[in-house]
Amino acid sequence: MEINGFELGLDSQVYLIAEMSANHNGSIENAKKTIKAAKDCGANAVKIQTYTPDTLTIKSSRPEFKLSGGIWHGRQLYDLYEDAHTPYQWHESLFNYAKECGITLFSTPFDDSAVDLLESLNSPAYKIASFEIIDIPLIERVAKLKKPLLISTGAASITEITEAVMVARKFGAEEILLFHCVSSYPAPISELQLNNIKMLKNKFGVLVGLSDHSIGADAGFLSVALGAVAVEKHFIIDKNIGGPDSEFSATPLELKLLREKIDCAKLMIGSNGFARSRSEEQSSNIRRSIYFVNSKKKGQKIDREDIKSIRPGLGLHPRYFYDLICAELARDVNYGEPTSSADFVGKCFDNKLKSADFQLQKIIPTVEQELILFDLLADRRYSISHKIMPSFEEHIDFVRNNPYRSWWLVYDATDNSSLLGSVYINEDNSVGLNLDLTKLNFSASFFTEKLKKYILPRPAVMSKVYGDFYYNVSPKNLDLMAWFKGSDFLESQRSFCKINTSL
Repeated sequence: MEINGFELGLDSQVYLIAEMSANHNGSIENAKKTIKAAKDCGANAVKIQTYTPDTLTIKSSRPEFKLSGGIWHGRQLYDLYEDAHTPYQWHESLFNYAKECGITLFSTPFDDSAVDLLESLNSPAYKIASFEIIDIPLIERVAKLKKPLLISTGAASITEITEAVMVARKFGAEEILLFHCVSSYPAPISELQLNNIKMLKNKFGVLVGLSDHSIGADAGFLSVALGAVAVEKHFIIDKNIGGPDSEFSATPLELKLLREKIDCAKLMIGSNGFARSRSEEQSSNIRRSIYFVNSKKKGQKIDREDIKSIRPGLGLHPRYFYDLICAELARDVNYGEPTSSADFVGKCFDNKLKSADFQLQKIIPTVEQELILFDLLADRRYSISHKIMPSFEEHIDFVRNNPYRSWWLVYDATDNSSLLGSVYINEDNSVGLNLDLTKLNFSASFFTEKLKKYILPRPAVMSKVYGDFYYNVSPKNLDLMAWFKGSDFLESQRSFCKINTSL
């Protein structure tokens, strides 16, 4: 999902949204100060709300129009919204001011008039508020704009969330983010249920964030560890100015702390897949390896007593210990020397196991990635689309303007310097692979299921029968065909799709 040039996702900085709501307290100058302060505190965006009291409710003295409990106890709905709304006539000025400050501004619309106003101002994204998640006509209207759509889920049932997502997708929303939210003001810590973040992500296959109404930065910090890519927090420049939302809104110091905490969480979590810390590299020489503990001559054979697995780690891996017994020496060796493949006749050890897992690095592209992809293309033995090797300039042009839905480099999960190949996905779920199968020790099924954790297949298109990812394979690439046939994949022409896929 991209909002005003910022790419939201697991590989990006957590997107911090400062929710202004009613914290302008009826003053456009306060509204502008809030925008500027949010930028200074490290927020990526400011969100406002676009409504009038008449678009939310009616003025009535009936008891159901009077709030009971919470911080707004005893207030009439109409009067609360009259105090809290952001006047339509402010919007253009606020959008322009945000642009001057260098921060993104977007809004939550509550009816068609609000959508019309926001579209006239080219709002880069839209949010559906928690209590409007059941307003299906509103979701349909916003989805048709085909802009990033953020939907808050406070107080909603799974059925209501499912309906909202289905409607949004049906009417054109391709980029959807669900905010886990507890619609209580403030939200009790004991009721935050942050595990809902993982549930929403897994069930709906969309980006997920946290719309946080709790006090403090702890919920935002923990949400990042659970997969939140965006955090929204009500924000006020000074609680002393009062206002309907002031009690549960973050001050500038608190928003800065939240920015620091979620950035810290992102650093602590690290990349997807298993990986070791770079700071541990110095430890590699302290690990065990095989050393000669007796001096011997070229042509002699190694006995059990001639070698030992000890620290440091400059010799052959301990897994080869028994392979070396009775091996013939290719040179004279001395006590205390590390072993190597070159020391033995007819032996070849590279100290590396085949990769049992992988991690993906998204193509941005960087100059380094362009070079890597060019080398992969040049070394590719079998191809479908590249009949003639392009020039490097043609290659760069293609990479920078690639037509793919997603494109990654594939690395060993435990060694991000060990390149396994590349993978791309088209809009129709077709997948192109350029993998070095000699380096792999995982199945096509494992690869596909993990790929879905990065990006889910889209619904099948009319011209295709596949509702899952399917792989196009060159008819000459017998090794890759065998890789798929050895797993639960069904061959169709020269495409491979998982058996029993629901179409």
